[in-house]
Amino acid sequence: MASSPLSSSEKRAEELLDKLILDVKAFVLLQGSEGDLKAKLDRKLGQSQDESIRRFVGALQEKRKPETERLLAVALGELALASFLVIAGIVLLVPIVVGIDTPSALVQYFAERVLGALGASPLGQYVSFVEFAVGALLMLSAFYTLRHGALHLKEAGLSVESGES
Repeated sequence: MASSPLSSSEKRAEELLDKLILDVKAFVLLQGSEGDLKAKLDRKLGQSQDESIRRFVGALQEKRKPETERLLAVALGELALASFLVIAGIVLLVPIVVGIDTPSALVQYFAERVLGALGASPLGQYVSFVEFAVGALLMLSAFYTLRHGALHLKEAGLSVESGES
């Protein structure tokens, strides 16, 4: 399949694009770090008021679709963590409000509450499983949230490098 010959304006556009690519390569080589490169590009291109420059930058930027699964997972993890913290806070505040002030009385209080709430219940035999499931969910959520934070740091131009030389 033979390509049609380029018109003079298309040929000129190709020449300009080739020159632009060479200029971009030279500019990247002259910059010391990626942070400096991003700062200068943002200052000159990202904050430009020129409509042609804005169109050019817009054409280069990729359009991101909402990552609903990821956002849902993060939201559920944060909800679980927040729920756990609220429950833990209430559990720790109630004995103080009731007036328990010794460690042995505190242990006795918790033993009575757990035994009273779950001892006679048919759920009593599943306490270990539920505790493990909640703990695993919290740990997975924490690791996922850390990973998500690391990706945001990377997108911001920050990264952690190992100390190996």
